[in-house]
Amino acid sequence: MGQFSKEDKGAFWNLNNQSRSGAFEKGKVYEMSFIAYEGFEYRLSTCTDVASANGVKFELAQDMIVRVNDGDGNTVMKRQREVIFDNEADGMTPFVLFTTDKTRKFYLSVQVPSTGSSDDKKLTNTDNVCIGVLIEHRRTEKLGF
Repeated sequence: MGQFSKEDKGAFWNLNNQSRSGAFEKGKVYEMSFIAYEGFEYRLSTCTDVASANGVKFELAQDMIVRVNDGDGNTVMKRQREVIFDNEADGMTPFVLFTTDKTRKFYLSVQVPSTGSSDDKKLTNTDNVCIGVLIEHRRTEKLGF
């Protein structure tokens, strides 16, 4: 992937087997989930084979327990999905780096480009394009005592 600097390319990352790629219908939103583990840093990247696309819009989310008021004025705990990174708000950057304080499930929503043609000969003149989600990980450095 050409979006990384020379220093980023030289950094050692392990390919995570939760990475995915495939043909997807133009204009649709696809969601995948993956597990991120405590003690690791993650680099999540997206790409498409549509040359005319200005990157792939994606959102990274997680489920959080939040306090909400029910209709009777009582406070209850509820599980709610919250977006923690939206690459559109960050200039359509094709990747995000993150860590987690404990092992948890994350959700990635990917907006497939609605126009443009795939570079894959099998997908030419179809409503499908190729999307890739690369998940890489490496151990975080322990700091302190």
